[in-house]
Amino acid sequence: MRFDIARQPFVPAFLTLLALTVVAMWGGGMPLGTGADLLSGSSAAPLAGVAVGIPRDLLLQFQQAHPIWTKWIGAPLLLSGGLNAGRLAASTNLYAVSSCLTIPLYGIAACIAGFGSEPLTALAACLLLVLAIKNFCRSFGNGYRFDALFRASLYLGLLPLLRPALLPLVLLLPLAVRIFRRTLREAAVALAGLLLPIAAYSYVNWAAGGELLAPAIHIGTAFASGVPFALFLRTPLHSLIPAGCIALFGLFAALHVLSDLYTIGMKPRFILIFNAIALLLILLLLGGPDAARNDATLIAVPASLLIPFSFVRINRAIVWPLYLLLVALAAISSILQ
Repeated sequence: MRFDIARQPFVPAFLTLLALTVVAMWGGGMPLGTGADLLSGSSAAPLAGVAVGIPRDLLLQFQQAHPIWTKWIGAPLLLSGGLNAGRLAASTNLYAVSSCLTIPLYGIAACIAGFGSEPLTALAACLLLVLAIKNFCRSFGNGYRFDALFRASLYLGLLPLLRPALLPLVLLLPLAVRIFRRTLREAAVALAGLLLPIAAYSYVNWAAGGELLAPAIHIGTAFASGVPFALFLRTPLHSLIPAGCIALFGLFAALHVLSDLYTIGMKPRFILIFNAIALLLILLLLGGPDAARNDATLIAVPASLLIPFSFVRINRAIVWPLYLLLVALAAISSILQ
């Protein structure tokens, strides 16, 4: 029997992700950044009213001080993101066939999109987004799903603390409540989970002698500062093309989902629609004034969940060379970035 790449089992899928992780972390090309220009204002000069370090700056300081440990921490972050995405696809029978293709595609998409100069921030944000989407999808069904919605919103609420540019992703909460048909009571619990991270951070900052609202003000100010579409203006075209290719693959898969919408089961249909909208939202936030190169890595999350939908439905003669080309591009991007 010939091996079907689109319906590959867990072992080859995981080994591919593991190989890409090794290349990405220890292939010699992952930029760890050592210049002070990587740090935001809170590191170069204390922010008014902020007594506790901004999480993103703490990660950058750790990255600069411990480049070896950065790679050893980044590897499980990448592996965990791929495994959680694959588990979501398998547990919901997302493609109507048995396939673990989501696992290697997560690594492929993340490596092609690149990690920018802040790999820890990019990989942590991707993992948080995967966990948020997985728990939002678990909330679909009969009866109350308070726990899943609370966890999903909690992960979502952590994203703006890592990167203020990711603030628009909080819109995934009302989107999930609407698509997965949750009640107003569940939405209230989800809102509490969303606000808990910033509330806890503000309290710790106040307890350390800072102002209570300073962290929230910093996030809002950082998100609004700068010039819209600055990422596209200051980043060379050749650095944007790889992430753009992954986005195009994801958008093509989203159109494929729309064309076959009523041939898909109800739960997979809602999950695929949710991820298609999440992909569009990520593309829109890249045009924000505070967007950075490593924010493009988030494209890998919805794209890896959407692309297998097309791969399991198109001709095997097309899938094989396309998949091998993506693996090669991921390895080359990891080495050269």
